[in-house]
Amino acid sequence: MKGVKGLYLVVLAWFLAVLPSALAAQEWPTRYVRMVVAASAGSAPDVICRLIGDRLGQRLGQQVVIENQNGAGGNLGATVAARAAPDGYSLFCGQAAPLALNQHLFKTLNFNVARDFDPITLIGMSPMVIAVNAKRGIKTLPELIAIAKADPGKLSFATSGTKNVPHLTAELLKSSAGIRMTQVPYSATTQGAMDAMTGVVDMMIDGIPAVQAHVQSGSLIAVAVSAPKRLPGLERVPAISETLPGFNVSGWFGLVAPKGTPPAIIKRINDEMNVVLSEPNLIARLSDLGVYPDTELQSPVAFGTFLQSQAELYGRIAQMAGFEKE
Repeated sequence: MKGVKGLYLVVLAWFLAVLPSALAAQEWPTRYVRMVVAASAGSAPDVICRLIGDRLGQRLGQQVVIENQNGAGGNLGATVAARAAPDGYSLFCGQAAPLALNQHLFKTLNFNVARDFDPITLIGMSPMVIAVNAKRGIKTLPELIAIAKADPGKLSFATSGTKNVPHLTAELLKSSAGIRMTQVPYSATTQGAMDAMTGVVDMMIDGIPAVQAHVQSGSLIAVAVSAPKRLPGLERVPAISETLPGFNVSGWFGLVAPKGTPPAIIKRINDEMNVVLSEPNLIARLSDLGVYPDTELQSPVAFGTFLQSQAELYGRIAQMAGFEKE
């Protein structure tokens, strides 16, 4: 009898624990949902997050309002989102920098990803591409590596800034291939692409949209992408891993909520996001922006594991490259 009573109490305790979350999810959302974006209005990350927010809002039956919080390499937006109430009415549409890389670049952060956020889903991967000036006569990655080895440090590459995913990609490439090249960082991505096209630098390593028009015009040759396999719509461009097995580093976008958001609400958002990220029209639009959804990373558990693995990967590359925290 005591055993039955004990079991009853356990079941009752579980029921009382999950009931508030379940009821909250049934009632949620009753008003608009805020989506913090750590980028300026009109920027590529802003456009991507607005696309997601618009479709998610349609699925939820409530508007998703974008709040731009640009600054400190994404840290401002992450801090604002981390401090929000965990009630399902604040989300963070974040990039690789604040969610995985910046912990290796800044001595002090006002947030901790593992402590302050609950993972919801990966939105998509954003691979880098190596685009070489067509007049250099380099058409493949093996040719590029051979030339770099023959004349160490002579080949130059543009990146949009430093200590970011394009820079990490270049550093991992140099280490994996055993080559030396000279980085030329640009504050404006468009200027870097223009200088690669005109031959001021030999190539650019950046996201696909940064160089796509110049590749299509023939001014730049896309010799490889940093994704683990060839990309839809770019099947003629090999993956770096075809030459350097195991190579895999990309930017990405993900959706998280403040830590402590009711699990039932996390599940509801994740369910709706899985529908959103399977829509052909949205997939095509994201592809135009250089972002590719990955169904294997669209559960909260899988995305949480991914966040940790990416932080470890970026940390190893940053240490190898000698990046110092600021």
